[in-house]
Amino acid sequence: MESLTDVIQLDLVPLVEAARKEAARLTAAVEGLAREVEHLAAELREGELRDTNRFLGLVLGQLGCPWERR
Repeated sequence: MESLTDVIQLDLVPLVEAARKEAARLTAAVEGLAREVEHLAAELREGELRDTNRFLGLVLGQLGCPWERR
């Protein structure tokens, strides 16, 4: 039978360390996504996406796809 110290050192500590690393990885991914969303929102506010939106409408129209602006 393992002692409580063995369980903590052999099972719990590696599990907590792996969870900490995964949390750091997920935090970095979410921060990167937030930066991209902020960048796109800034472009949208500045009207830079207007031309892309117009081009997409033309392409979809030529392909016979319905196009709705919302």
